Amino acid sequence: MDQMCLHCDAKFWLCEKNQNSSLSSPRFAMCCAGGKVHLPPVLDPPPYLLDLYTLSHSDAISFRKNIRAYNGILACSSFGTNIDESFQGQGVSNFKIHGQIYHHIGTLLPDEGQNPVFAQLYIYDTNHENSNRLCVIHNLNAEILQSLQYMLDTYNPYI
Repeated sequence: MDQMCLHCDAKFWLCEKNQNSSLSSPRFAMCCAGGKVHLPPVLDPPPYLLDLYTLSHSDAISFRKNIRAYNGILACSSFGTNIDESFQGQGVSNFKIHGQIYHHIGTLLPDEGQNPVFAQLYIYDTNHENSNRLCVIHNLNAEILQSLQYMLDTYNPYI
């Protein structure tokens, strides 16, 4: 990514330029519609999260190795759609969506005899929310999970 939108500073590769713009003066519109859309700047990540992304100590390496699992276990909903399986193949992980995208939120309380999942983990039995999470995905580091939960409680107004 060595090109930038003149209006919003979004980063692009040159091949993503508008077809009607030149190589010497490329323009990009998929970010802000040529300056028509104004979004607030992206905030810097909390220090703990930035450290997990950038440092090379064992916790950071473990976090990056399991980043999808941490993201999934701390999510308040799950992604749902009809996936076109014919598109999947070898190489980079990707998928093609057929139809509408939706989010499963579920009920506020788990069904009788079921463990809490997703948003229920934030509401039901909050004293044990991280131990409940570790029952869903077993190979996560409990200290990293606790620190991520503390970070979300501190920085995310919706948690």
